[in-house]
Amino acid sequence: MALSFLFRFRDFIAPTIDEHKAIIRDHTSCWWGWWKRPSEDDRRDVWDALNELARLESPVEIGLFDSGHGRVYPARVTQVIPPRRDDHGTSIVPPLPPGDEVLVPTYYRTSPFSRAWMRLSHIDEPIRFFGEYSFERLPTLPYYAPATLSRFEGKVIVADAELRGMDTTIWQIRPSRADDRHETIILSVPGVASPISNAPILTKSSRILHVTDPHFAVGAHREQHGWRLESEPNDGRRTLAEAIQQAVPPPIGLILVTGDLTFIGLPAEFTEARISLLKLLGIYDLDAGSLIVIPGNHDIKWTQEDAYDESARVTIAPAAAKENYRRFYRDLFFHDPNEDLSMGRRFVTPSGLVLEICAVNSSSLETGRHFLAGMGRVQEHAFVAVANALGWAAQPGLSLRLLALHHHLMLTEDLEPEASYYKGFGIAIDAPRILRLAATHGVQLALHGHKHRAFIGRSSIYELPEYAQPQYERGVISIVGGGSAGSTDVPHDSNYLNVIETESAGLTLKILRAQNRGAFQPMQAWKAGLELDGTLKRLVLADWRRLAEAQ
Repeated sequence: MALSFLFRFRDFIAPTIDEHKAIIRDHTSCWWGWWKRPSEDDRRDVWDALNELARLESPVEIGLFDSGHGRVYPARVTQVIPPRRDDHGTSIVPPLPPGDEVLVPTYYRTSPFSRAWMRLSHIDEPIRFFGEYSFERLPTLPYYAPATLSRFEGKVIVADAELRGMDTTIWQIRPSRADDRHETIILSVPGVASPISNAPILTKSSRILHVTDPHFAVGAHREQHGWRLESEPNDGRRTLAEAIQQAVPPPIGLILVTGDLTFIGLPAEFTEARISLLKLLGIYDLDAGSLIVIPGNHDIKWTQEDAYDESARVTIAPAAAKENYRRFYRDLFFHDPNEDLSMGRRFVTPSGLVLEICAVNSSSLETGRHFLAGMGRVQEHAFVAVANALGWAAQPGLSLRLLALHHHLMLTEDLEPEASYYKGFGIAIDAPRILRLAATHGVQLALHGHKHRAFIGRSSIYELPEYAQPQYERGVISIVGGGSAGSTDVPHDSNYLNVIETESAGLTLKILRAQNRGAFQPMQAWKAGLELDGTLKRLVLADWRRLAEAQ
């Protein structure tokens, strides 16, 4: 029987084919979830056709394309559950028949990614596919003209790279004919393929989810992370992603993570962090282009110690210390991080506001011979590289400019512990310099983590007297600190999230708190207006005012 549809998949977490085959062996069938791309529509043409044709007595033969290894596995579909949307038009996970959950592999049984289901009665071994099948027709793909896509109709599928180059997961195919065209056409997938990019990214929502210091931990330090890990059996406790999903309903436009994803920077901890972030992307139907991540001091393994000690001397060379984080970044974004571990992005929100984010690594200690592992420092050239790429040097600008880093930029406590005096209270040791640099480049808002405490502040930035010119005022920067989202080493056993609503008239900050690993609940809400400074010809973020209702 010839294949009629080809479905794309990749082994992100577990061996996909083996897991589904095991369920078929034990239960005679399994459910296969369709993980669509965020830019992909519901593909009703495919699902309606499958729904009409697939029966237990007359299954439809499809192909499962493993994009990681370039193999195609034939499979038989006997039933489908097509895509569904809620009352707001948001794509949701369609429910399975009662009791059929056991027919889904455990690693994604409760996943938010599946947008449709196919019941498979058989998965065969890989076949010779490339050169034997052709495109019947291509779906509409964003960013490509119909004339470009029409070139694929009746063309032999020559190589797996042709399929990987398309931003879609389903193809209508047929066996090749003698008169089919035999040429290789590889499309480039539109997306962000570098850590720093000034290409505008359209967001589906004006809301930013700010998560910091989740501190995923395993082994001897498992108790440092308070939520259930995605890799652990479901014992009734929620994972961090599940707790966020319950408290912050879609839509979300982008996710910003300001460091300390791990406790001691182990590969297994980074794996937990990656799986959790992928789950969040699935919950909010986002791709990695809508995610910004920077490391914290716990993510860069500056010492050989098995336990984290922020006062330990830096003993590992910078390249080796960063390797686990670099691998995590590569596995998450599918491109290499830069040497500074920084990121830069330009987002265009539905409200019309342009949001430009300079995200820098504040754990760049290699320039100091006597630094301690917990201290923070930003390399000036790393900030300047992102700022130049975003065009900040050519002031003015009518965008909201945001600086993201891990370490805090001003003291957050009424009284700091005496023992922290010689460590600088954990503040970035070059905080005044970074604030002056940011203000000079028109930054209006800074987001950070590190301190495990929710914080809101504002600072007027002046040039040092010996360097002061007639224009000595550098600017005013609002600062928002996020409390830890997942650590157990927190005051009052409280974890935090920030949700920032960006509108043309201003920003609304909502601080959510979870106590004793309960539900995240609104704690406070603040608002700051956006005004146009006619003299400087740029947007100015006004002072914060607290709203009466946190809701």
